[in-house]
Amino acid sequence: MIRLLHLSDCHLFAEVNRSGYGQVNPFSSLKSLLKRAFANQVNHFGVDAIVVTGDVSGDNSAQSYHHFLSLLARYSPVPFFAIPGNHDDNPYYQEYLGDVTLAPGKSVALRNWQIHGLDTRGKGASGKVCSQQLASISDDITQHSSAFHLLCLHHHIRPSNSWMDKHALVNPSDLLHWLNTQRLIRGIIHGHVHYPIFDELGEEHKVPVFGAPSTCWQWAMTSEFGVSELTPGGQIITLHDTGAVTRHIERL
Repeated sequence: MIRLLHLSDCHLFAEVNRSGYGQVNPFSSLKSLLKRAFANQVNHFGVDAIVVTGDVSGDNSAQSYHHFLSLLARYSPVPFFAIPGNHDDNPYYQEYLGDVTLAPGKSVALRNWQIHGLDTRGKGASGKVCSQQLASISDDITQHSSAFHLLCLHHHIRPSNSWMDKHALVNPSDLLHWLNTQRLIRGIIHGHVHYPIFDELGEEHKVPVFGAPSTCWQWAMTSEFGVSELTPGGQIITLHDTGAVTRHIERL
């Protein structure tokens, strides 16, 4: 069994004292989450690694990535991996997080599981699936056919029935069609919606899809823009030896 701490949408600013939506300070909320998980370098959640599904920065600043790495270095005793979100479309993401990025075709092995990353950055806040990336992941899966596979991306795949669907994938059918050919993928995690939505994808083989809370402010799942009163959080993703995937939400 493998346990991942799934964090997403940190939206850190260059100024650590700056607050955003709902008067939430993203630096303070991420720091509090990490302290809860790893107070005194003790692994309280029993996680094997951290996976971050994008939007680390909230202002495209080099300092925001520096703050992120500093917090992880201070509090977390476990390795971490990341993928970029639409707010990470800047040169600093690669400079600071390139070495820990789950690039398509270069998955990470955690015992009997392979963790894959898909970069869905598109135009603006919307996302786009690249067929070349899917092909690279397919080849990677074929090379590790005896393992179970988890796919990580930033954007949600099917509608969330909220205003965030204005910023969804522009070609979700490409990903849905591809998923129907990938029976070894046992779970999908994503961010972007700042809310723990759940879905199941696939025609013959159902794959659970877990959206994550944001480590800062939470979006309201309403037709018009809104901020929820839910508190910042993350989720524990458990990858079972049987190939099942389950989750548990943690909030401040």
